[in-house]
Amino acid sequence: MQKEIFVNKIKNVYEEIDKFAEKLDFLDIQILRKFYLTNKPFPNDTKVWCFPLLYQEMKTTHRLKLSLEGLRKRLNNLVKLGLLEKIKHSNPTAYAPVKGKETYVRAIIKKFFLINGLTQFL
Repeated sequence: MQKEIFVNKIKNVYEEIDKFAEKLDFLDIQILRKFYLTNKPFPNDTKVWCFPLLYQEMKTTHRLKLSLEGLRKRLNNLVKLGLLEKIKHSNPTAYAPVKGKETYVRAIIKKFFLINGLTQFL
């Protein structure tokens, strides 16, 4: 009985990962990568970004043609989805990875690249 419940929970998590991987677009995934994939060992495996620095990084390093307001809307959408956290009372506005969801979001990122045949860019 408990094994069945556990298996169902795992299936639900995989279905949720698939749903997010199909729903999010390339820019959303690139934004999530900035927060969750730092290529550093724990506890430095995630990174907090303040909005102006993230915008400058996305514009110069990734050469993304995205306006300030466009990036802000995407970040707020990711906050609504529960994939990022907006730090309250920060000036300038700062965003952070959600604690406890690191593995989950990394799975979404990897699944996105698998679905779209972009694994060489991981």
